[in-house]
Amino acid sequence: MLSAISFKIYEFRKYFVLSLVISMLAIPIADFFVIERDRNRNEMYGEAFWIYGFNVYNWTDHDLAQAMGGEWNDGYHTLPEYLGNITYEYPVFGLIFFAIATGLFPGVHGLQHLWVNFILVLVFNLNLALIAILLRDKIYTTNWARMFFAGYYVYGLIMSAGGGKLEPIVDCLFLMALVLRKEGQMGKSMFVLGLSIQTKIYSAVALPLLFIEAPISIFWFFVSTLLTVIPFAFLGASFNSLMGHFVNSTEYSPYPVNPLYPGLFFGTPDPVSPTTSSYMWAPALIPLAIYVAFMLYTVPLYFPKKAEFTSANFREKINLLKPLYVYLLPSMLFAFQWVMPWYLFWLGPMIMFFEKDEHAVGYLKELTVIGFLYAFGVVCNWPYFISGPLPDFLIHFPHGWLTILGFGFLAVLVFIAYVIWKKLFERREQKMRLIKEAEARGELIF
Repeated sequence: MLSAISFKIYEFRKYFVLSLVISMLAIPIADFFVIERDRNRNEMYGEAFWIYGFNVYNWTDHDLAQAMGGEWNDGYHTLPEYLGNITYEYPVFGLIFFAIATGLFPGVHGLQHLWVNFILVLVFNLNLALIAILLRDKIYTTNWARMFFAGYYVYGLIMSAGGGKLEPIVDCLFLMALVLRKEGQMGKSMFVLGLSIQTKIYSAVALPLLFIEAPISIFWFFVSTLLTVIPFAFLGASFNSLMGHFVNSTEYSPYPVNPLYPGLFFGTPDPVSPTTSSYMWAPALIPLAIYVAFMLYTVPLYFPKKAEFTSANFREKINLLKPLYVYLLPSMLFAFQWVMPWYLFWLGPMIMFFEKDEHAVGYLKELTVIGFLYAFGVVCNWPYFISGPLPDFLIHFPHGWLTILGFGFLAVLVFIAYVIWKKLFERREQKMRLIKEAEARGELIF
């Protein structure tokens, strides 16, 4: 895997240099225009880890900010009001990452923010190399592979330079697991996937597929999960908030922030008293209705052929159902009350499990449709979102309309990178086409 990464970085060295330059410019711009609360909060918990150990899982962010004192208690290191006053919910490996990062650069000030984002930017660019390894020649020959690569570039830049979030670390471990899977090293793949899940839980959707391919390798997954079990069982860690998130508990937050959530039809919280009063809102079902219609039209492509399925043995039947399993995964986004916009690309790397190009193209279309429905869902539930969740989200952008100028500059840089990247691949395509034409004429190619 290390050799493949080195070769791919060399192959795309010009593009990676350009990407790093854009990423470095994006870090201070984003840090100025965006209050990156999630990163700030993780930094606070990372530094608190060296004082309280895994007991930080039992502290709410507001209580911990008061205990840490000083600039930690400035109101920018705690979650906004719509998520309430919750305890730390990220798995152990995510906490360890921020503990190490803040341990290497302690102290609450702007330079620590830039340091954390710098690390995440390096990881994000490594992810681009891993994706290129997994896509192989498809990145030169198929449009969906290029679109996915370009889409991940924008997403990864926002998550690393623009958000300081854990997603680049999760994706890095997840993509490494997929590269190791492609190399046939299933034990190592399971171990690394376990670390990814312990950073953020969403990569767990790949576990059933890896287990089906190599059931015995699940042993190495359980070995890596000891990093969670030991702190949880013996060192005071608690994951009540994480569980509250999964079961849609009002103790996590009485305010749903997912415009796709159909539960808003039965009970949209009253902004005045969200825990005791709610009302029915029929337009909340519109995104779900559109999605169901879209799925009924497109999902038959992912069903195996009847003759092939009936003649297959049990293991082969399971393998034939893999594309359907992956295609149905984004439906989970409708089930949870707390889904932020960037969650929509969490399941993007699952596209690597498709063997047929038409399946991959359909999957990208599905993610795009859900993205539009997410935005449309805000419109459908406008009275509720404008009453609280949306203004609370917009406070992350303290400079108001000036933020558009900063992001506009970054958008121009990303567009330039895309144009250069597109020309790079088109030139490669043209070269390969000339070689094939020459070979067809019987000419020798040196």
